[in-house]
Amino acid sequence: MKTIRLPLAILMALSLLLSPAASQAHSAHPSTPASPPLALTLAGVNWCVAGDVNGWNNSSDPMYDDGTHGDLLAGDGVYSLSLSIASPGTQFWKAVECGNWGNAHPASNSWVITSAANQTVTFTFDTNDYSANAGIALLPSANIVNVSGDTLPTSFTAVGSFQGWNNADPNTLMEDMGNGFYRLVYTIPSPGSYIGKVVATGTWNAFGADGRSSDALNISFTTTEPEQDVVFLLDSFSGRVLIAPAASSAGTWCVAGGFNGWSPDSTPLYDDLRYGDLLGGDGIFTTELVMPVPGRYEFKITNCTWDVSFPTTGNSWLTTTEENQLVNISFDTNDHSADAGLPLLPSTNIIHVWDSTASFTAVGSFQGWDNANPATALTAMGRGLYRLEAPIATAGDYLFKVVSTGSWDAIGLDNRSVNADNIPFTTHTDGDVYSFLLDYRSGRVGAFPLSSGEPPLPGHDNDVWWDYLGHNSRDTLYRVPGGPVPTNTPVTLRLRAAQGDLTAAKLRLYNDRTNVNSILPMSVAYSDGTYDWWEITIPVSPVPTVYWYRFIAIDGTDTDYYEDDAARTMGWGQAFDESMDYSYQLTVYAPDFQTPDWIKNAIVYQVFPDRFRDGDPGNNKPAGTFFYDEPGGTVYRSLTEDWNTPICDPRAAGDCAGTYSKNFYGGDLAGLISKLDYLQDLGVNTIYLNPIFASPSNHGYDTSDYMTINPMFGEPAEFFALVTALNDRGMHLILDGVFNHVSSDSIYFDRYGNFEEVGACESHTSPYRDWFYFTDVPAGTGPCVGSDGTPGGADYESWWGYDSLPKLNSANPEVRALVWECDTNCLETVAGYYMQYADGWRLDVGADVDPGTINDPSNNYWEGFRNTVKFVNPDGYITGEEWGIANSWLLGGEWDAVMNYQFSSAVLSLWRDSTFTDNDHNPGSSAGELAPLTMSQFDERMQNLMERYAPEALAAMLNLFGSHDTSRALFMLDHNTYQNDPTLYQDPNYDWSDAVSRLKGAVAVQMTMPGAPTIYYGDEVGLVGPMAYAGGKWEDDPYNRQPFPWLDESGTPFYTHLQTQESQDALYNYYAALTSERNTHPALRTGSYRVLLVDDTQKLYAYGRNLPGEDSAVVLINRSNSPQAVDLDVSGYLPIGTTYQDVLSTATYTIDSEGKLAAVNAPANGAAVLVRTNEQIAPPDAVELSAVADGLNVALNWTASAGATDYLVYRSYLRGGGYELRGMTSTTSYTDYGQVSGQRVYYIVVARDVPHGLVSENSNEVSALPAYVIDWANLQWPFTINHTISTTPTENIYGQVYIAGVTNEPGATPGLRAQVGYGPNESDPRGNSDWTWFEAAFNTQAGNNDEFAGALLPEAVGEYDYVYRYSTDGAASWVYAYEGGLVTDPYEPTKAGDLTVTPSTDVTPPSTPELFVDDWSAAHIALSWTAATDDVAVYAYDLYRSTDTINYTKIARILAPELTYRDESVETGLLYHYKVKAVDTSFNFGSFSNIVSQAATVKIVEVTFAVIVPSYTPGTVYLTRFINPDGTIGNWDPAATALEKVDDTLWGGIFYILDGTQFEFKFARGSWDTVIKGADNEELPNLSLTVDYGADGTQLYVYTVLNWRDPIVTAVSPANGSLDVALDSVITTTWSQPMPTSACFTVTGPHGAVAGSCSYDSATQTITFTPAELLLPQTVYTVTASGLVDYHGDVQQVPFTSTFKTGGELRIFMPLIFK
Repeated sequence: MKTIRLPLAILMALSLLLSPAASQAHSAHPSTPASPPLALTLAGVNWCVAGDVNGWNNSSDPMYDDGTHGDLLAGDGVYSLSLSIASPGTQFWKAVECGNWGNAHPASNSWVITSAANQTVTFTFDTNDYSANAGIALLPSANIVNVSGDTLPTSFTAVGSFQGWNNADPNTLMEDMGNGFYRLVYTIPSPGSYIGKVVATGTWNAFGADGRSSDALNISFTTTEPEQDVVFLLDSFSGRVLIAPAASSAGTWCVAGGFNGWSPDSTPLYDDLRYGDLLGGDGIFTTELVMPVPGRYEFKITNCTWDVSFPTTGNSWLTTTEENQLVNISFDTNDHSADAGLPLLPSTNIIHVWDSTASFTAVGSFQGWDNANPATALTAMGRGLYRLEAPIATAGDYLFKVVSTGSWDAIGLDNRSVNADNIPFTTHTDGDVYSFLLDYRSGRVGAFPLSSGEPPLPGHDNDVWWDYLGHNSRDTLYRVPGGPVPTNTPVTLRLRAAQGDLTAAKLRLYNDRTNVNSILPMSVAYSDGTYDWWEITIPVSPVPTVYWYRFIAIDGTDTDYYEDDAARTMGWGQAFDESMDYSYQLTVYAPDFQTPDWIKNAIVYQVFPDRFRDGDPGNNKPAGTFFYDEPGGTVYRSLTEDWNTPICDPRAAGDCAGTYSKNFYGGDLAGLISKLDYLQDLGVNTIYLNPIFASPSNHGYDTSDYMTINPMFGEPAEFFALVTALNDRGMHLILDGVFNHVSSDSIYFDRYGNFEEVGACESHTSPYRDWFYFTDVPAGTGPCVGSDGTPGGADYESWWGYDSLPKLNSANPEVRALVWECDTNCLETVAGYYMQYADGWRLDVGADVDPGTINDPSNNYWEGFRNTVKFVNPDGYITGEEWGIANSWLLGGEWDAVMNYQFSSAVLSLWRDSTFTDNDHNPGSSAGELAPLTMSQFDERMQNLMERYAPEALAAMLNLFGSHDTSRALFMLDHNTYQNDPTLYQDPNYDWSDAVSRLKGAVAVQMTMPGAPTIYYGDEVGLVGPMAYAGGKWEDDPYNRQPFPWLDESGTPFYTHLQTQESQDALYNYYAALTSERNTHPALRTGSYRVLLVDDTQKLYAYGRNLPGEDSAVVLINRSNSPQAVDLDVSGYLPIGTTYQDVLSTATYTIDSEGKLAAVNAPANGAAVLVRTNEQIAPPDAVELSAVADGLNVALNWTASAGATDYLVYRSYLRGGGYELRGMTSTTSYTDYGQVSGQRVYYIVVARDVPHGLVSENSNEVSALPAYVIDWANLQWPFTINHTISTTPTENIYGQVYIAGVTNEPGATPGLRAQVGYGPNESDPRGNSDWTWFEAAFNTQAGNNDEFAGALLPEAVGEYDYVYRYSTDGAASWVYAYEGGLVTDPYEPTKAGDLTVTPSTDVTPPSTPELFVDDWSAAHIALSWTAATDDVAVYAYDLYRSTDTINYTKIARILAPELTYRDESVETGLLYHYKVKAVDTSFNFGSFSNIVSQAATVKIVEVTFAVIVPSYTPGTVYLTRFINPDGTIGNWDPAATALEKVDDTLWGGIFYILDGTQFEFKFARGSWDTVIKGADNEELPNLSLTVDYGADGTQLYVYTVLNWRDPIVTAVSPANGSLDVALDSVITTTWSQPMPTSACFTVTGPHGAVAGSCSYDSATQTITFTPAELLLPQTVYTVTASGLVDYHGDVQQVPFTSTFKTGGELRIFMPLIFK
């Protein structure tokens, strides 16, 4: 069930009557409202119509809110009554509380006009309150009287004190805006206060503050300046009006469609009363367009770029029926999800058009998706409203949307779009009638049940209540302990559900290290009256791993899933019909995982050596140096001599083309040494150097010799001098190691013969040959010798296809020995040698060497590397390059941390207002696009990092913004990047001030978060350079490696803001201020992190860093455009009286007596960083707690805490979380009285220091099990039983129990449980496994005792004893009773009852059944067997199970005649063995059946997709759903799963999918612009498939594609490659789609484009190009069609080119030369 059914709210929301709101578009992920708001009605009030129509009888004509008598919807708070008015004319009426004139509306009388005899009208009274709705604030906002079906006037006039109350004033006549709206914009000459209303012209029938009334109340308004415009707006359909000064709102929105060439910015929308906009400043952006030709058009709303567009998938649509028809296109950016009224969809970012569409049909799974079904056509109700009432035959979950009849132009969940997203709804009873509503004035739809009344209660009704499901991975109520955990830690997971709703809940648990998928049953741990808390403690992992988990919620036949949401940031998730595989992550790390303390306290500075500082020009690499055999070799300083020369563009033509890695500037180690004081002054204490080993390239990532320092950076002596200088300053050094590949121009490979060593490429006998991956190729075609020595007989594997980077075989022992493997002297390895001098390694593309513990536990490369590093330097640091989730390497045995690109993306996104993409940051990259984040989204991203990574790894992360691999931070924060125009940045005077301001805000976050802030050289002064936009994206390489803008170097830095020391210092000093405070205040480095404020509305985010009793800091981020003063509540977290200073403003603050930092000032789009300035008081120590249950009371005692003034006692009914305050005391003990017997309770105690407003950490958690004390109990009677063995139980056996003050109360005692049991004669039943027990039920009140009755069912003849036992603590313990009272020591068997079981006359056992395995999955094994026979009757079947074929345990008794069993208590992957035997009614047991065996594994089906396509289909065909490795179905993506081409008309693929999977999909060619369409270009609904294992586990799915969305050239004439083409030929292209008559392609020859004209034949869909002149003879021409737009507005996605050569005689004319 998607949402709880509540009484519906108002109909008036159909008119989108809104209040002013901001114009920023909301999230592009619409969802169904959780719970519709209730109608605000007076309970018990009955409303009547009283007026001329019924002689003003105030009780004769009641109004209805039950869906009858003209009422549109039951329970929506709108009361209605349809009446026939005999005579035409004007009549008056009121809505009155039946029989009570004291409660009537409006104050005067309302009015109604009819124009025909016996005209039927509907009187309505809307009791809802719309005062808080988003959008236009029309009046009245509640108690709205109105009439429909009447004859409204067509002329209205604004009247009031501003115009002399003239009701026929032509100057205030209102304009008809269409769809019932009338408007006047009137200029008021003088400022002042006025009153007014709207009247039907020439009358006093009015609309005012109290609504539609004959003497409506006036509306007050004020103007504040001369000649101010005032807007009068009447919605005559709803009977509401607005008067307000004219306004407008900012917002950049445009419409792009086929009618304007899909230009994203040429057609703006307006919110300023122009171009059809009804009301300025209301957040609804509008334009009016004239459509010259009748027809159908597609379009999108954009932010005037293609960065943001709506609908998010597909296009919106409109239809015109007249030439030059005016249409009104609107985009409502308000969020209506919390509006009073009907929850119509979409609720935000609503696209709509007032066009000619007038026929609508409700389509969906309830009617077979028939878009022309007359049975589900909507009926026009008038005034833009359409409705369908349709019975739904079978209760269940359904999908629907509303379409333009006969098409897939729809209005649905996401918007008015082609094939809009479906809207879910649920019916609960067969035959439920639903009302489908379309408000075509606003473009919104909904489906509502016609029944009213109380919402249903949860129960076992095959319907999971989604709204009650919940799991928050960051709350210990749901996951305990929270966050990452050490190995061997039990973790309890909980799922919240409506109490009594689920029949079962399960946990899907996937171990990423072992690839084992388990389905584990959960059980209810506690029910609180509202929720059931389902719980499971997952198996502990003895080794580091990552678990992924999600929940399966089951109510009978309804199975749903609770998982993380699409953002994948964990915390709260959401419910799904089908699993999206959005599993939660649980990290399990090694308990001894420790990272160096120095990195946790580090401020890191990354240096790209060649570009930082030239300290020794003598080692500079001269231009023309050999470089991979490239012509001309290297270049120097971008073809100049000046250091301050911007990087020349290697993508541009000219001498700089292709100079990416061979452009050298001369930076070196000597230069770095000379600037260490500069860096130390900046606050830097750690240097990270890009590779400094011998290498041909400027970047060094192509190593020539690991044991040699790159000569262009200096000699070894300079390296050692750098180490010494750093050590003298207490600074650290991180080196960059590239161990995945080396240079092809290296001593190991030597492709070019530059080294004395015989390299692997030179000889097949080289000692390095096995270090690389060679493949033999035909002789002479390869760059290296073949495996048999043949010259040119081998090629090799290289990194990403770069032949300069041959990939090392990391499994080769000699490669490992070079890098790290050592038996004796680890100092001879690369890893060990340099750790004598440096402090850490950064590992380039480390995942390509060893995919990590999770991805390949058998690969021990990085484990061995770590061992060597730590052996040589126990404080050595290892960080890897990994852009995505890096847990596989960060579990304790491999790396310490990574370059934290996930952090970078989150922080930079926080400071962006529009989306930035480049080659590294885009939807397909691990770093992701830099899309603006709300404060809560940013918080989710930060909390997610803390939840994913082991604490030691998190504290050691390199928190960078940019690097040598990314664009500069300043560029990524610039807001002109959306223009995709590199020429902007070629202006030296470009204004970077906005980006600098944003960078400052980002740096304030960077310097105050856990982890090591990492500065890329030059960022501290705003270093950036001109960039390139190529291939449809911004490119970072090599423009991110500009020379540091030293002002004492030659040349002038490119940008103005880098050209003076003053301008450089402005940003440098900001950095230095923050780094100084970070270095000074340990809380900013290693303090705990607590979120203090998340406010999306005010765009505020605050967090604290705290080392209790030592140091603290508070950071406030303000992303609004205005400065704000903010109160921050730090009570209990930081001590009262602690003083702070803002690093960035010098303002000071003190925590006041209420525990607040009051009025903390944060500048607009800036930050406040508050650091402690006085001594910080320590909180009280945590106490040690113990608990003892005494009956129903729990006694708590704890140790005293020094400094505590009192103690707070907290209690929960669930372990680890959900604590609520139970009491407060100044002593060290507390008794919790009157608990529920048998209900375990959990406690913690917190010590409190009231004067300082501090609390301690939680105490240890203790639990107790309160229970009644049983004072007396017995076996009442009988004491002797003779029983003939059979399946009929013995006679009843009675027992009584007494609990003082409890059992004397009438009825059964809660929590008191009784059992009667039998066992071997004269044996003690206490703790005896030979006894068998049966439940006894409460029988009667026996005086002060509770009496129970039960019976025995013995299965063997013999002599037995029987007794009673009782429990009050949920069977945790029992007391035993026999004749006379409780069992005591010594046990007296004579007081037990005597049971004699005698044989029956039936001694023949039943026959043996035959057992089968019917079905299986990872969570169950289904069995069946043949029926046994017996001479009397078969009673049951006993089923036994084993995991070793030796020890079998009975797992079930299945009563005949049932012959099946579903074993769900299985562990995924385990092999089980079963056998069964029959038992008859005299307990004669037959022989065991055959043994069957089956593992609990997923049942995978081999599904073959065969897709028949048009022969002209270009590109690759994709299935638009990901198919996950475990056989589940993943997300939608137009390039999700590639098919293989069989021939021009057939694509296919074989995929392995879980049996029973039901999923929807389509086929596309890589984007949604190339998805399948119908033969006539119509949109198609989603395809669907139910995967069925069948007889052999295979399935075939065949589909024929009739058309693709995008127009494609299907034929060309002359054909491609044609020769001897006639000179007078015309050129034609035939298309897959109808094209507009204006469509044309180009023909080019040697002199450019050929002049000519195009014509179009719609019958053949052919464009003909006729050249203006004859073609030239013997000439090659190229036909090009690119970016054409078809008749329906779809854009050509695949450019088409074709060539032909003309025939004819080529004549060459030579000039005559005379002497």
